[in-house]
Amino acid sequence: MNLFGKLAAIIKDRRLRLPSLPSRPPMPRISLGSQSTSKAIVFAVGLATAVVATAIFFAVRDVATATWDWPEAGAEYALPQQMGTQLAPYEDGEQSQTLQINLAAGVRLTTLSLINLDLGKAGLTDCVTIQRTTNTTGWLYVDTWTMTGVSAPSLSMENVETGNLVLSASTDGHAMDATIDSTISEIHIESSRGSGEFIAQNSVVDRVIIQMGGDAIIGSLIMTDVDCSVGGWNIDHVRGGSITIDATSRFGDGDGINLADFVVSSTVKARTITDNLVDVPITVK
Repeated sequence: MNLFGKLAAIIKDRRLRLPSLPSRPPMPRISLGSQSTSKAIVFAVGLATAVVATAIFFAVRDVATATWDWPEAGAEYALPQQMGTQLAPYEDGEQSQTLQINLAAGVRLTTLSLINLDLGKAGLTDCVTIQRTTNTTGWLYVDTWTMTGVSAPSLSMENVETGNLVLSASTDGHAMDATIDSTISEIHIESSRGSGEFIAQNSVVDRVIIQMGGDAIIGSLIMTDVDCSVGGWNIDHVRGGSITIDATSRFGDGDGINLADFVVSSTVKARTITDNLVDVPITVK
């Protein structure tokens, strides 16, 4: 009998047994308890989902805000909001490069800082302006306003009230007509509750406009190395605790010290005045 015949005989005489598979393990049963418990669980899951979605939204918004390149020229910023709105072109069709800061009525800022800005555009009269929106009567209330190392061909200061006025700039001729008034109140802005902050630095623009839609309150207004090649500073409608222009600042258009390029009007009132202005031939370009 050959090999295949032997295998056939063995298989014929024996019964082939296959191992039995284990039965399916029982699935654990989850009990949600009563109907009120089930509703509570569903509510908790929904609430957790809403919290997570809200957190994701604010995280994305914060990242977008942090990466937003602001402030830039050619836009206006309505504080306390921080996103800019593009300005309309000039009358000649050129794109505006103005940094316009719109202070909403009642806005509070701990600090408004303009640092290392290069300004100037041919044809503009003012390079730094503090003004009111049309048909408003607001004032810019400032605790401390410090101007350090600023320069421009000219400066005009009108309708300003401050407890302490310190002027130490070098000028290509000046006219100091400020009024000493012992009734002027010294402004103190201590609370930062509900306050925002605005910082513009290391930028090139044609001019800066600070425009008030009503009373605006600023703890500290800082202007450092704000330099204008064309136009002047037009300071108006400010009430401050202390206003200082330091000795590193320069104002003059080169027309000689007998023609005032730095003018402080009689509508500027202060309780104490320190006049360290120095006339020296200066041409700011």
